[in-house]
Amino acid sequence: MFKKKPQIKNLAPLRSSDRRRLADQIITEYKVHIPPVQDLEPPSSTTEQASATPNNLSPALSLIRTSLLPETCLSARFTTHAGANATLVSGTIYVGAHPGQEERILWIQYGKESRLYPTVYTLWQNPGLVPLLHTPDFVVDKLRTGADLMTPGLVGGPPWPQNAQLGSVVAVAGLEKDTVPIWVGTCKIDISSLGRVQGSKGAAVEGIHWEGDELWAWRQTGAGGRPSPDRISGWDKRTEESTNGLHRLVLDDPEDEAQDEGGVSLDLSVDSKVNTEAANGNQHSEPDQDEESPREPTTAEVDDAFLAAFLYFLHSAKTNNDPPHYGIDFPIQPSFLIANMIQPHLRFQNQHYNIRKTSWKNAKKFIKYLDKSVLVKSKDRNGGETVILDVDFDDARIKSFTPYKLPKPKASTTTSTSENSSSAAAGADPSLGQKLAIQTIYRASSKLVPDMIPSKSTYYTSSQISGFVKKYIENNPSLSENTSSPRFIRLDPFIANNILSSNPSASDTRILAAGEIGRDVLFRRILEDDHLATPHWLLLKNSQSYDPEKPDPGLKPKAGASPHVTITIEKRTGTKVVTKISGLEVFGINPQILSPELQKKCAGSASVGQLMGGKPGVMEVVVQGDQRDVVEKEMGRRGVDKRWIVVDDKTKKKKK
Repeated sequence: MFKKKPQIKNLAPLRSSDRRRLADQIITEYKVHIPPVQDLEPPSSTTEQASATPNNLSPALSLIRTSLLPETCLSARFTTHAGANATLVSGTIYVGAHPGQEERILWIQYGKESRLYPTVYTLWQNPGLVPLLHTPDFVVDKLRTGADLMTPGLVGGPPWPQNAQLGSVVAVAGLEKDTVPIWVGTCKIDISSLGRVQGSKGAAVEGIHWEGDELWAWRQTGAGGRPSPDRISGWDKRTEESTNGLHRLVLDDPEDEAQDEGGVSLDLSVDSKVNTEAANGNQHSEPDQDEESPREPTTAEVDDAFLAAFLYFLHSAKTNNDPPHYGIDFPIQPSFLIANMIQPHLRFQNQHYNIRKTSWKNAKKFIKYLDKSVLVKSKDRNGGETVILDVDFDDARIKSFTPYKLPKPKASTTTSTSENSSSAAAGADPSLGQKLAIQTIYRASSKLVPDMIPSKSTYYTSSQISGFVKKYIENNPSLSENTSSPRFIRLDPFIANNILSSNPSASDTRILAAGEIGRDVLFRRILEDDHLATPHWLLLKNSQSYDPEKPDPGLKPKAGASPHVTITIEKRTGTKVVTKISGLEVFGINPQILSPELQKKCAGSASVGQLMGGKPGVMEVVVQGDQRDVVEKEMGRRGVDKRWIVVDDKTKKKKK
């Protein structure tokens, strides 16, 4: 819900009576247990109960109220855009500080809806407030991008929490921190009545808020969220079946129907593959060739898997390509090493096998280890980056290596087999030569419907809107009478009230005073006002086209300004200049593949990392030196027009 930063108005103190009322509402709705106080005499009448004050109420109730809504609680209205259609959402946030902590957003209330939704900060302070569900940690990474939790992603049941019913608010935790909720949502199905979930389809929980979104990061004194604790006493731990069930789950194929719905999907894989092999007589498979590890591996086992994956890649490259470099472009960057050489050739494809689980902890130390093993030759470049300059292809470990069975590749993976690993190493880029076009379409406001434009749910091109304006003028002949020029039309109540009064400017005031407006001015006035026609964009690739009369369901218009590639030139330490490129993914350009290409073209180091302030998974490429000309040329080869490139030169001195 809060992937985009909300607009929050001024905070105002919450009255004590309103705070107690909201706290009691939360207690009732979430069925918070109030411990009985034996020495408290119950009110003798309904009147006494209604007139009770905080001084004669149960101390437990007062403490619970304060825990849910601190006494210094503040409130403010907010607006944001959410969903695939960027729908405008408004509501109220409640901000407070728990003892010893800074102020955070604790509760969310949407529009006129009475229900209050807790944030993770409230859940960390109030264990057991809502049912806690569990999912594998690699699914949690997907949830942090705004995806819904799919039914096969649930682990730990049956039985499932009894209160996890249709419409209920629930929390989700990973398996590594099983007592720490990091995601909040509402049930789209009755989870409490589910049986086994493997093989199921559809979303189980719709996401509202999570650790890492804009609400989590908000604070009055600047941006930055508070990391989750390692453990919270009071939340129920996951059952032993959750851990066992994890190893029977893998991510669904990205082309799966459930993935098309925007969620995170899981599917059963191990048993079916074992049964298939047994039926085909392939009973000689070794345990280390199964797609999933039956348990969490040791650090030594992960180290061996990484080294074996690197040898697998080198063996495949040597087998399928010609010397001296066997199709490999040197130098090899750490990011390319992990993404294109190691990960596709790991014998196990699960969350336990990543560089952080090794004894090296990062790619730089792994390269240093390979260098000490006299398998590769490495070099430290400026900025601390370590690259591989050469490989000893005559090493006995490469010659004697025996390839093992790789896990079944997913449809979206282009470098997960030995056949295409060499092409990836050679820099094959599917974005080269693609033809791109950005088409702007508009969605009309209700102010123009149906008098001028037929529907507010249909997307129209600018030419269609121009046709609607002409037709409106033709259907009202009086608009063209007694004007100062044939290019002008007279104002009628509809144009004056619905168009010129939508977002009035000085020019609108002059037009209203003159009583007439130019035909072309009226058309531009509609397109340039977001309150009248909301712009959306479509990225069309190669032979794609968009027909407003028969829209392609695979093309989903996106609201806002059209996308662009950002090239930032800035200084680092001293006089060092770097070029940063971001916004590549929307144009179908893989930063991991572009980086080594730029490294060769620019004759300097290049690296890939998470875009600062960007969504998880959105990367940026950093190249040494001012390389804007080279980058613009490479973008052109990939179909990105210069109009869609924004250059921000931060090395220039600002004018005083």
